[in-house]
Amino acid sequence: MDFTLTPEQQDLQARAEKLGRSFADEAREWDESDDAPYRDIFDRVGAEGLFGVAMPTEYGGQGGGAIEYLIVVEALFRYAQSWLPPEPVFCTSGPGPSMFLLGGDVVKEKYLRDIVAGRRACNIALTEPDAGSALTHLNTTAVRDGDAYILNGTKSFLTGSNVNDLNATFVRFDDVPGAKGIGAIVVETSMPGVEIRRGPVYIGDRGIHHGEMVLHDVRVPADNVIVGPGQFARLMTAFNLERLHNCGFWLGFSQAAFDEAAKYTQQREAFGKQIIDFQAVYHSLADMWVQIEALRLLAYRAAALAIDGRFPKLAEVTQAKLFGATIGPQITLKALELHGGYGVTTDFPIQRIHRDCVTNVVAGGAPAVLRNGVAAGLFPDRRFPQA
Repeated sequence: MDFTLTPEQQDLQARAEKLGRSFADEAREWDESDDAPYRDIFDRVGAEGLFGVAMPTEYGGQGGGAIEYLIVVEALFRYAQSWLPPEPVFCTSGPGPSMFLLGGDVVKEKYLRDIVAGRRACNIALTEPDAGSALTHLNTTAVRDGDAYILNGTKSFLTGSNVNDLNATFVRFDDVPGAKGIGAIVVETSMPGVEIRRGPVYIGDRGIHHGEMVLHDVRVPADNVIVGPGQFARLMTAFNLERLHNCGFWLGFSQAAFDEAAKYTQQREAFGKQIIDFQAVYHSLADMWVQIEALRLLAYRAAALAIDGRFPKLAEVTQAKLFGATIGPQITLKALELHGGYGVTTDFPIQRIHRDCVTNVVAGGAPAVLRNGVAAGLFPDRRFPQA
């Protein structure tokens, strides 16, 4: 399989790399203060023409697909050494906007062009206090009431809860049990009965909130339904782009860790020579790079095989995401180790890179859950029930 980039893709990559580098000096401040100028970040990404990368042109997007999306976020993660600059790409072209493509014309016309243009931004409200990996056990309810639904429940870990105004909210419609009752509906944070809370303070992925949304008898128009009950598998095809975003994170941050380790080991001297000349060190760097290249093949295969070029298939993207979440923290920890005592000081970015990686291990699906999915694909004649 040939992963040679076209001239257009190379241009996209170069623009994302240049933009990423422009953020690198600011990443430390965003992390230390836990307060990033997100609107400024958002506008700078838009000014570089990186909104709507994987969205159809009819909705103002650039007409690209999963490959283009991965190219952009990988470069931004690597060269910004921050998780924040890829967020506007996620918000205008990621799983939230992709879910709208599965919806009806009314909800698309109401929201999608504004989302793709960056005028509005959409969280994915998925996780709950008692339903993270156990998604089919979620408790947030949507009960039909005339031309609307009444929503009650609590959503946790909403990235960008303090800066985004829309929420693609996974709910259980009309108390239908199991996966058959789950769908998604758009909740605006300005709707009466919506309460946004700060949420926990993270050790990584800092700068904007990962908050909670509490829904108290929130009345949402029925037109805001993206995907109704009985279409859970279809809904999750859009969520697979979240896992491809995670792959971009692991690729970008693993390379950022490698870059820092390679730079430091060629500057630091011990016993009269640069420490990269010690076999233990250059073997470590070689192992890190081989793991990165293996992840690249898995991630780009998942992007290349995406349905309609846009929706990654479950098996391929799950394998890639699992591998990234497994080897990524190992790579960043090894890079930190190669910095010696300086690795755990705030003078060097490797500690921040490592903290962000540790924070992301369970994002998009905990490794144990991903292994369940891989095993189910390997042994389709067997059931591995978790209940």
